Amino acid sequence: MHPLDSDLQKTKEITKKVLLAMGENGIPATPENYQVWFEYCIGSNADLVRDIDEMVKRSQHFTGTINDMLYSTYFGREREERVAAEIQRETHKILKEILEKVLSTNNETAHYSKKLQSYSQKLNAAQEITEIQHIIKDLLEETGNMENASTSLQKKLEEATDEAQKLRQKLEKKEREALLDVLTGLHNRKAFGRTLQELYDTFKAKGTVFSLIMLDIDFFKKFNDTYGHKIGDEVLHIVGVTLKECIKGKDLAARYGGEEFVVLLPVTTLDNALTLAEQIRKEVAGKTLKLKKTGEKIGNISCSLGVSQIQPEDTTDTVVERADRALYLAKHSGRNNVKTERELVYTISPHK
Repeated sequence: MHPLDSDLQKTKEITKKVLLAMGENGIPATPENYQVWFEYCIGSNADLVRDIDEMVKRSQHFTGTINDMLYSTYFGREREERVAAEIQRETHKILKEILEKVLSTNNETAHYSKKLQSYSQKLNAAQEITEIQHIIKDLLEETGNMENASTSLQKKLEEATDEAQKLRQKLEKKEREALLDVLTGLHNRKAFGRTLQELYDTFKAKGTVFSLIMLDIDFFKKFNDTYGHKIGDEVLHIVGVTLKECIKGKDLAARYGGEEFVVLLPVTTLDNALTLAEQIRKEVAGKTLKLKKTGEKIGNISCSLGVSQIQPEDTTDTVVERADRALYLAKHSGRNNVKTERELVYTISPHK
């Protein structure tokens, strides 16, 4: 078989596998969704494979929100780069127009200067009043042209400044959107990773401690299976709102994936983080779900939480792992409670 024929056959097989997987999970065949599931099927991104496998395992319904979250989390940077490239092209266009206008005005200024010298010489040589009148008329006309050119340049600069401001705001908006979880309004995993690295670097440079809370909604699959995925999405939204209400200052709450959330607490010790975790647990437990159409109460939400604090021997991965292990301990200690890294007296499997 010719190598090109072999490559074509492989491409067809992968495409078939991708489309089959998307079809089985009810995924619309958009370019963004295809990119996510293509990477999943070829197994090139371990984190993406892990997240989708977990969703499939718990029979997660791949809503538009979930699909957007997956694409934003794993391919948001590509979208950012496309937007940045577009804005760069627009900015280059604006600057080019300004430069051309400035050069044009400078040429007119040089021309005007030469004219003034010429009129000065003509005035010195003028003998008749009519000559002087003609010179003044021409001078006024040239001055008017120069004023028009200057006014036009000023207007162009003002327009360019306004356009550049709009482009900057557009870029900032896109950057913010790329770091947000669509469903909950919290930061996403990418934003969490970026902030975690910043806190870790500060800790290494200055010794400034920080703590981390991991949260998992108890029996989340039950909400989805019993009442449908819209109710499941509502549960995620409620927890997201609760986290926003509980944190303050430079604290960062993010959706880590699925029904897991994480809170980063700068300049916070383990004991203070534990206090906040208990507050979050109580606030979530106080939320009652109702069906909008009937008003029927369908139960309370609860969550389990694990807490860790950065240590000198830590990496960004190990501080997260300890919080995850503490969370696992909380879930296996009856759920709806908080455990910290202090209670990890023996090695616990991180698999929930």
